[in-house]
Amino acid sequence: MTMWLLASMALGAAMFFWHRKKSEKSEQVGASEEFSNITLYFDPIKGEGHLFLGGTLVIICFSLFSFELAKIIVEIIFGN
Repeated sequence: MTMWLLASMALGAAMFFWHRKKSEKSEQVGASEEFSNITLYFDPIKGEGHLFLGGTLVIICFSLFSFELAKIIVEIIFGN
């Protein structure tokens, strides 16, 4: 259970620092012809893929943490 909580916190921190480092390097204003929607949403280097894919992984890890916590609470309440 602790592993899932630590994994979700680590992924969240990694996404935050990656986005911060990336946004300091360059700021694109307006639309660019070289970026497609696939590049924009799924490429972690050229687009914002780190937010989409990292956010999905954080949601999965936190859901698994919540599931494990719920199993422990049910076991405590009902005394399996």
